[in-house]
Amino acid sequence: MQHEHSTLTLEPSAKPWALINLPPFPTVAARVMQLLSQDTTGLKELADVIRGDVAFASEILTLANCALFATRAEITTILQAVALLGLNRVKGIAMTVGLKSYLTDSLKMPALVACWRHSLACAIVCEDLAFACRMEHDAAYLAGLLHDIGRLALSVVEPVTYAELIREADEGPVDVRSRERELFGLDHCEAGKWLAQQWKIPARFAEVAERHHEPVRPGKIDALAVVQLGCLLADAVGFSAVRNATPANFGEILAQLPQAALHRLDTNRDRLTLKIATKINSIDIGLPERPQ
Repeated sequence: MQHEHSTLTLEPSAKPWALINLPPFPTVAARVMQLLSQDTTGLKELADVIRGDVAFASEILTLANCALFATRAEITTILQAVALLGLNRVKGIAMTVGLKSYLTDSLKMPALVACWRHSLACAIVCEDLAFACRMEHDAAYLAGLLHDIGRLALSVVEPVTYAELIREADEGPVDVRSRERELFGLDHCEAGKWLAQQWKIPARFAEVAERHHEPVRPGKIDALAVVQLGCLLADAVGFSAVRNATPANFGEILAQLPQAALHRLDTNRDRLTLKIATKINSIDIGLPERPQ
């Protein structure tokens, strides 16, 4: 489905050259983000904005009822979705729908589907880690979903080139960020920070997009650490954006988690993989599979 897109863009000279042709984010998703950053936003106001785009509203309802955002009762209207799920949960759903729409052309390529599914897997794991670490689970989901927006943006601008980079990395050891700088003049962490600022995403998400590949700081569990660990766990259970020659060991990652996290997160690798796959497949039916 096609959605109306915002016409608000920066002057090309203000953009990194690799992102000059980056299309704007879907209008309704951008407007939802703006409303939810305001303390005075009401349920009806948010529902009215979403209903303004029939295709977007339809996808919101579909996603609200899928396994990724399972609810006890069937949701049949946007106002009901906002009332039952809450403002922050709808924010996560809107960003998921918006990003998937944004990546439409990229998702025709299996290598780039893997990048999208890595972001979803990271978001799902971060949500579980957030419950355990006494963080807002909706914010953790969003942080995980948005941590690789720089990679996703580069794949939107140059899908063929970025897919080739992923395939190159799959076939042998490649410093992906160095190759990104060679190909695009910046890596996906730098692109993510810039994009988060332009989309006026909260600063904590811009920090996560920029720093998620830094080593996890021992004993510090904040939003950045949750995403770093979520990203490593997503890789370890088979949802990597880029296949690593030596992926992090699942047990070693679990050892870095606080004890409270181990009570919420499924520490059985196979069960966690199945849980993530079930949730992702509920919204990604029909996308091309990555070759094994």
